[in-house]
Amino acid sequence: MNIYQIDNKLLEKHPVGLSCNINCLHIKINDFKPIVKEIEINISDTSWINNLDEISKKVFKANAEKTINKIVNDIIAKVSSDVNTDIGEYIVSYAAQHSLEVNFSHKKIPLAELLKEKISGNPGFDFHSISSTNYLIFGEAKFSIDSTPRSEALTQIEKFINNKDNGELLWLQPFLDDTTKTNIINDEKGYAAAFSFNGANIITILNNALDSTPIAEIIKHKELYLIAVELC
Repeated sequence: MNIYQIDNKLLEKHPVGLSCNINCLHIKINDFKPIVKEIEINISDTSWINNLDEISKKVFKANAEKTINKIVNDIIAKVSSDVNTDIGEYIVSYAAQHSLEVNFSHKKIPLAELLKEKISGNPGFDFHSISSTNYLIFGEAKFSIDSTPRSEALTQIEKFINNKDNGELLWLQPFLDDTTKTNIINDEKGYAAAFSFNGANIITILNNALDSTPIAEIIKHKELYLIAVELC
């Protein structure tokens, strides 16, 4: 996995004079199979539960075990020589969250599906992190085998603002430090739009994203990460 941060000076549609900190990444994955193995190891590792309060331990242990079995046995175990839609979205989520940790020193929060009651399939955001400036980042991942679903990711985020994000806070609360909690109470947060990239020009794709209708609402908040994930 190779991660490239795009210089904002190359993006003519990059908004100026805003309080929102916007960063764009281009991730290239030449071989997806090692990434799938990393995903399996990452998902199966439930050591994070040990650091939680006693009630949270009981809740997340019950929810995580069912989801892990579903993902490992029904999705990862059926991966062949080609990427399918099911595993593709996990690859985008994992790569995006990993890049936020490596490039921007974010603290990762366990995969959203592991925290919720639903065994598989996530009606809210796909991944979360805490930025180095203590903002909770809500991440949306979209995958397509032959297109670049950046519009779908941004539209979904706009739709979820002050709706799905606030609805997830009880699940996320055990992972938040006091400063991040205060920021959330003050409605200070950020978003990450991660999407598979199937195109010729990454700059064009990112400019189109920055010039899209949902951006106007999203950049009212503290941070935005646009993350294009290319399976080479």
